[in-house]
Amino acid sequence: MKTVAEARTEATKRFDREFLGWAQATAANAEPPRIPWALSLGAPDERQALAHYDATSQWARDWLDYAGPGTIRQVQRAWRSLASQRMPTHLEFTAPAEIAQFVRRSREWQNAQTRLRQLGTDWGTIRPLDRRTFTQLVALTEREWERTRAFLLWVDAHPTSQLLPRQLPIPGVDSKWFEAHRSVCVGLRRATAADETESDGFGLRVLEPPLTLRILDETLRETLGGLSDFSARPDTLAALDWHPSTVIVCENLQCAYSFGDIPGTVLIAKQGYAVDVLYRLPWLPAARILYWGDLDTHGFAILNRFRSHFPRAESILMDEATLLEHRELWSSETKQSLQSLSLLTEAEQQVMESLRMDRYGVGVRLEQERIPWSQVEVAVAKKLGRPSTPQADSSHTGGR
Repeated sequence: MKTVAEARTEATKRFDREFLGWAQATAANAEPPRIPWALSLGAPDERQALAHYDATSQWARDWLDYAGPGTIRQVQRAWRSLASQRMPTHLEFTAPAEIAQFVRRSREWQNAQTRLRQLGTDWGTIRPLDRRTFTQLVALTEREWERTRAFLLWVDAHPTSQLLPRQLPIPGVDSKWFEAHRSVCVGLRRATAADETESDGFGLRVLEPPLTLRILDETLRETLGGLSDFSARPDTLAALDWHPSTVIVCENLQCAYSFGDIPGTVLIAKQGYAVDVLYRLPWLPAARILYWGDLDTHGFAILNRFRSHFPRAESILMDEATLLEHRELWSSETKQSLQSLSLLTEAEQQVMESLRMDRYGVGVRLEQERIPWSQVEVAVAKKLGRPSTPQADSSHTGGR
């Protein structure tokens, strides 16, 4: 015997499962699928009613007195051991709006109907929304929906504006609003744009995060007025007229700023999986490139991505000997990368597979900042075929 609360829980599961399809079909003036729906109330049989007579009587009265959305279906039961009983059996719904009201989601249902119809009015036929976009659309406040709609209409009318979000002539829409609502806007743009491939960029100008660069060579510093380290956007760095002989890509910022001078060398720090952007630096392919990241599956995944643009890139301190030598410094990689990594060397591939298979231990990783700096200096000097110079003797250790 289901209580009203239990019936509402069951109806909520059905509503969550069907909400998207029902809403889009109804907004398009089509017949919602699988409606009407009769929700079984779990009416007892004679044996159950006799064993729990008082509870059954109260349950039946509660449902027969029910005045909410939907209609109670009832039958007259003529039992041998009990008098004839009027028994509720199902709660019947004829439309999704009734189910929405029953599960206390009427506002969401109305928002979905109103907003999907407005999208149809603005753009004609729209593509089906994915569940994430639909959920975000329904959850918007009325003010945020109006701003979202105004944004979509504006970028549709100005598809190549190249404005920053801050420059858009839409009240309430600025850079913070855009970042907070980018996901729902992308999903809605994908559903409304004439060409689905137009969905992500909106024709707006994107401010890329700057790259952090250190100049480890005195002659190269002189070409920039003595500047030793700075951050700049990729297009700014691409315009540099110089030809470093070596470029070190180092993931950890503290490690990057621990390097002393190395002739002909510049260093790029802390790119993570965004290493792809480095392909835009025209002076980089001509240099010898060393990549140094964490000795774990994600470190190898980043190296693999980097090699898709710079196949000659060499790894440093990402080998089995380094890993095993620093066993006491291992930490744990809780979520490993499962990407297919076809651009690793055979030795790198063996280490990566051993990490994935937990051959060294469960989730083993060696973070690059844990390796003693004296050993880093020796390894870099050996890789570059030059004498190792202790950090303390370096004539230049950074600064501006």
